[in-house]
Amino acid sequence: MTMDKYIKPFNQKLPQTAEDVPNKNSLNSYLPIRTKGNDFDSDAVIGLVLRGLLRKKIEGYKYEDFVSDCQSAFEEKLGEEEFWEVLREMYFDNKDIFSVSPELLLFRAQKGEFAASDSRVASMFTNLLQNMRVEEFDAKLNFIEREMLSTLRGKMKSDSSMQASEHPYLPYLSIAFRDDLKFLASRPKYLLSEIESFLSFYGFAYTAQLSLSLTDWRSGKEPTAKPLYFIMDHERASNERTHIKNHGYKLFNESATRLFPMLTMLELLQPSMGDKSVSKVPLWAISKSIQESRYEHLKSDLENFARAFKAQRGLDTSLDESESALDWLGNIMKLAMAQFSIGERFNINKKYVSEVEKYLAAHFIQSRGRSGRVLVLNQDYIILLTNLVVGEKDKLRFHELIAAFKQRGIFVDKQTEQELIKFYERIGNVERMSDSGDAVYVRKTI
Repeated sequence: MTMDKYIKPFNQKLPQTAEDVPNKNSLNSYLPIRTKGNDFDSDAVIGLVLRGLLRKKIEGYKYEDFVSDCQSAFEEKLGEEEFWEVLREMYFDNKDIFSVSPELLLFRAQKGEFAASDSRVASMFTNLLQNMRVEEFDAKLNFIEREMLSTLRGKMKSDSSMQASEHPYLPYLSIAFRDDLKFLASRPKYLLSEIESFLSFYGFAYTAQLSLSLTDWRSGKEPTAKPLYFIMDHERASNERTHIKNHGYKLFNESATRLFPMLTMLELLQPSMGDKSVSKVPLWAISKSIQESRYEHLKSDLENFARAFKAQRGLDTSLDESESALDWLGNIMKLAMAQFSIGERFNINKKYVSEVEKYLAAHFIQSRGRSGRVLVLNQDYIILLTNLVVGEKDKLRFHELIAAFKQRGIFVDKQTEQELIKFYERIGNVERMSDSGDAVYVRKTI
């Protein structure tokens, strides 16, 4: 997927005086976490993501009304009240109906059923989806369940409110996310059982890879997956394992300190600047557009903005004098980080990193005593990822599986590779053609 179609020559109007520079840092794109108010309801997020995927919504239709409509439909067709009582107990009393089809989860995406934080988290996934669409889920349903779903579909309305508002910062991860969701969508029952874990994984993988990619903007090229090392949650994390020690949790935690400073600065550089009809663009795309721009005042505009920002924030950061517009973008990003290195803003950024870890990374961080914190994958996540990666194929060579894990932001060292093979052998989804690693094949568990 090429990004050239939205990279236009850089000619946005930047603040040129200290008075014009906003005195507050505002974050409205590329990450849903704010400095506070980040509690979100997974069910509401799932409902909103599916609403965007299906382009359908249910509004002003209570669950009780749905139950009543189903009762009317069945009594009309079956004419036996006693049979309805059996159905009510089976499907409705404990809301087991929600396990029939993902479309039922639209109940959780009605106005008044979700908070602003739910909407922000859902928009992260909607932007990864880049307006991918599924018409409906082809669940293998019995006659009774088909009738219930038909009753619900009669109340659905078309909806295009959950549209992507950002061009993907990490196109490679957006592609993997869409491929994996397509696979899940073709297996609705599996999707229902795994979608919470699926979104939890991608929420963290996206956040971690974004934090690692933010400084990689100068070339103007799309980012590629950056090494970030995980272990299985039962493994020991000795200090001799240098990748785990230096390129695992420690690297993620350090990189996460860039998220708030650099993304709030990115807001000020956006060509949209308040125009909601224009999609947000990544920093690397802005770099590319600067390189391709013939706008003659570009270098001086960026320089004036850098000096204005420095004055407004009262920073004593030294700026690198240059005739290059790209170097002045470098100065601007240097100032973005510098403002958070002192005083109250330092504490704000520290709090932001802890909010990111609490709400998007908690399932993937473990404390290991003297070894400190490490990034982990439990067995449930490994099985889910394995099934997604093998996808529609019967089986995959182990080294191809590991390469596909990397495309999803998961890197493992040789020791963890051996642990993975042992794990696959224990659950019986591995074929060993010889003792060589090349001849190890992994199958799906579904």
